Amino acid sequence: MNEVQTFVFEDLAIRGALVRLEETWRQVLAQHHYPQELRRLLGEGIAATVLLATGLKGHPRVSLQLQGDGRVKLLLVQCSADFEVRGMAQLREAQANDALLGAGRLAVNLDTGENGQQFQGIVPLVGPDLRACLEAYFAQSEQLPTRLYLFSDDGRASGLLLQALPGAGEHADDFETVTALAATIRAVEIAEQPAADLLEQVFADYTLRLFRPKPVTHDCRCTPEYLARIVRMLGTAEIDDLLRERGHVELVCEFCNRAFRYDDAQIEAIFAGQAPSQPLH
Repeated sequence: MNEVQTFVFEDLAIRGALVRLEETWRQVLAQHHYPQELRRLLGEGIAATVLLATGLKGHPRVSLQLQGDGRVKLLLVQCSADFEVRGMAQLREAQANDALLGAGRLAVNLDTGENGQQFQGIVPLVGPDLRACLEAYFAQSEQLPTRLYLFSDDGRASGLLLQALPGAGEHADDFETVTALAATIRAVEIAEQPAADLLEQVFADYTLRLFRPKPVTHDCRCTPEYLARIVRMLGTAEIDDLLRERGHVELVCEFCNRAFRYDDAQIEAIFAGQAPSQPLH
């Protein structure tokens, strides 16, 4: 079950999206050994970034970046226009009683894919709760009442977004009622019930229009072509130094935590502009 279901409330200026990830989420975690708190935070970030992408027209790409002075040094999640998602996190050495996030900032980058339009919203971290930080982002950047409900464990990452659309002022009471109903949803219900059944059960007093669910997949993008571009960006001087010291060049993808190794012949082919061969893992 790896999909995002969008919907609107008929006769109300309110939209929603429900994301549920299992295999896709486990692929994000594969090869990593994050501690439990960090896994939970990253799972919430994955779910939230997919939900953010549902609110954009065209061919949007969304990037969510969180940086704090607590134990989490960096959390980065990217979602493509086709709902291909990847994410990673970095911890810094700190005492066990240090805050998970601490003081810092949350940046959301939106690329609509239309006429090169890109937007960035930056808000301070308002606490260790990613949901609260993102709701602060919506309040500041989009100025639309928005509520997020995020869930994550080792097997699943899921979330629900509700947003009042422009012109929803006359339905302010309805938005509060709808969000109160959404707050009763439990993680196990999102995991086990079909999206349509769950939404119609929770919002039984409202008429919903459900759109076709869209699959959400994991895509690390560390292709031979991309890795070859990284090699060229490092330049011949640095690459030559690495070859002299180690006899090979090794690149480690921070998203999937896989190492890719190039020998002399492969490096020579890359700088000669030839099609890159598959590096050794």
